[in-house]
Amino acid sequence: MSQPSGISAPVHAKRRNPRRREILEATLRVIGESGVNGATHRAIAQEADVALASTTYYFDSKNALVEEALELMIERSIEDVRRHTTCPEQISQDELIDRIVDFVDAQINDPNAFLLAQYELMLEAGRAEYLRPLARRWTIAYMDGFESVVRSAGLPERATEIVTNFVEGAVLNQVTTPMDDFLEARFRPLLTDLVEALS
Repeated sequence: MSQPSGISAPVHAKRRNPRRREILEATLRVIGESGVNGATHRAIAQEADVALASTTYYFDSKNALVEEALELMIERSIEDVRRHTTCPEQISQDELIDRIVDFVDAQINDPNAFLLAQYELMLEAGRAEYLRPLARRWTIAYMDGFESVVRSAGLPERATEIVTNFVEGAVLNQVTTPMDDFLEARFRPLLTDLVEALS
């Protein structure tokens, strides 16, 4: 069946173009290195190794670039949370600890996690109303995943917020002041103490 108008096909084709994805990846790298203010069309084009006209062809404004970069980051983060928190109805507290350690390991050691960009974009969502719905979507999915795995380990309902606050604070500390053998020497022992205190 033919398209009723010639408008939607080119728009969809633009969204599926691999170059567009490369530009978004470059946007996350620039935001991680220079903050949202540094994410100009020119800086992103240089990082993506594309012509400046390519960034303006796919994204008509800086806000559009930032919004879609946040959307990409959230999509990846939600997949990562689900991968580590989807579990049977009952797990041991040791398995809970292992799952959370693995999640944090994936966050701090995966270059595609774009941790600095995540923090920059979430801070920007606190300043920019147009980004807040995306930030809320991320928070809900993040908390739902952790609530499920924490509940499966038999911890009380209030434990989810305490555990996620600990995880986020620990990851932020590691990003800003990296420590050798952070996961096993620092994070796992503290998480173990916290889980035991909450149970």
